[in-house]
Amino acid sequence: MAQRLIDLTIAILASIVSFLLSWPYFRNFEYWAESRAMWLVYFVVGFLLAVYVFYVLLRITRTLFEHDALDRADTAAGVARNESGADANRDTGGRS
Repeated sequence: MAQRLIDLTIAILASIVSFLLSWPYFRNFEYWAESRAMWLVYFVVGFLLAVYVFYVLLRITRTLFEHDALDRADTAAGVARNESGADANRDTGGRS
């Protein structure tokens, strides 16, 4: 639960930063409808979508790293088994 809250907080902060970075482009209300209400709806919906996209991106990235760590652990365990099997064969002279 704590990880989800952290992801949500990071997503909200990233969306705020994205919103602030785009400030010079929309501050004059000249690229879309002249109605301030429509601008408000446009930015609220856009902000919510940005939060969702950042949140999903963080979750997917975490999942990918977890799968990579599991794969590395499986590979390391397989190598360790093969090395211990090779050591056993070497100790016995290759006889079973």
